[in-house]
Amino acid sequence: MSQITESKAEMVKGLIERAPDAAIRNLLAALSADRGHDDGLTRVQHMVEAEAGDRNARNLVFAPVAPLCAAPGPFSGLSFPPRTLALIWRALKEQAPAEVASAKALAYSWRAEASPDLLDQLCAKAADGLRSAEGTWAAAAAAADQGGGRDALIACLDIGPITRRALDQMPEWLGRMTSEKAAKLRLAYRDAVAVVEDAGPRFFEMLAAHLAEPWLILRVISGVMDRPNEAYVAGSELAGFGERVLADIDRQLAAVSAFRPTAGRQAAHLAAAAAHTVTIEAAELEQSIQLSPEGVWGRRLAKQKLALAVAVETQLRAADDIVAAALPLQTLRIGPRTIRGAPRLTHPPDTAAAERALTLLTFMTEVRSSAANGGFASARAKTLEVLEHRLDTYVEKVLEEIRADDGVDPNRARAFLEIAAELCGLARDEKAAQIVRRRAAAA
Repeated sequence: MSQITESKAEMVKGLIERAPDAAIRNLLAALSADRGHDDGLTRVQHMVEAEAGDRNARNLVFAPVAPLCAAPGPFSGLSFPPRTLALIWRALKEQAPAEVASAKALAYSWRAEASPDLLDQLCAKAADGLRSAEGTWAAAAAAADQGGGRDALIACLDIGPITRRALDQMPEWLGRMTSEKAAKLRLAYRDAVAVVEDAGPRFFEMLAAHLAEPWLILRVISGVMDRPNEAYVAGSELAGFGERVLADIDRQLAAVSAFRPTAGRQAAHLAAAAAHTVTIEAAELEQSIQLSPEGVWGRRLAKQKLALAVAVETQLRAADDIVAAALPLQTLRIGPRTIRGAPRLTHPPDTAAAERALTLLTFMTEVRSSAANGGFASARAKTLEVLEHRLDTYVEKVLEEIRADDGVDPNRARAFLEIAAELCGLARDEKAAQIVRRRAAAA
């Protein structure tokens, strides 16, 4: 690609403009990492750099609403098609090129203490443009209508300045709430509602869209309303936030319940993460809202917590049998003596059985952080106690077989010890696994 024609350059530019933000970041990183470009790639890099700079300015200007312009996720209560943001920005560049140029310069040298007045002014111009829906604004308004609607987006832009300043204080509001923090939070909420009477839910939607863990918005709602009771929230326009958390708990529970030891260790990681998410979301709901055992949400959450404990304990009950299949024992008769529970070393390890055991113990290891809040800590501890005894006994007996040198294939015996070492590492820690390996090597 020593040279690139104008027609191809325009085609590449169009592709770059339509690419998602993540793709632009990855492409820019790849092109910047290699300095040995020919003229064609250098031109492409300049296009990507210009697009990245343009998007940085756009995302800074529309920071309060930018996360809403994305494909809806499980927690999305309000969203607009991703192209909506690009269309608004394009229309704004035509209407106010000088202000947009100033915003780009501001984005290039942005500091936390910089004044956002220019950014707020551009949000106001965008809101006015969407209201008119004339010229290039027509396409942006039509795109918004395919999501939450242009009126909803206009309302979000109207409270954009308040939300922008609220986002700066979100880390404080998500921490330990004090009376001073709560006062600031309630003031921001009142300011939003003063702009648009029904702005409360939108204000929370805009804040939630910026959270990696969107259920944390319950803390903000609780701070505004001083930990409201379930009946009040469930019957209000904010009910959707609680319902979404409960619905996500159901989704996570389905992932835990669907887990099987035959699914592999990656599935174990995902199922354990789902169990952890259930306990976090349940705790967040209980701490943020006064739930009632007789309330709809209170009853539903109690059933969900019970379902999590049952799903995990079902796996725990199967653990000893699954480990026994990976490290099989047999009963031997030697003369007048009967030896029970001797390691069966006549065949190579069953790799499928070993993988099932390793998968299940991976799950058991990773649900440790969820055990106390999930209600299965005691069952997990008892299961591990049984497994540790089985593993310790098995290792000692295999080592005895190797030392006895009574026809046992030492390589096959060490293969079983390696499986036992991996299981010990999961049941206890890596140090325990290393001890088994050293003893196997020395035998």
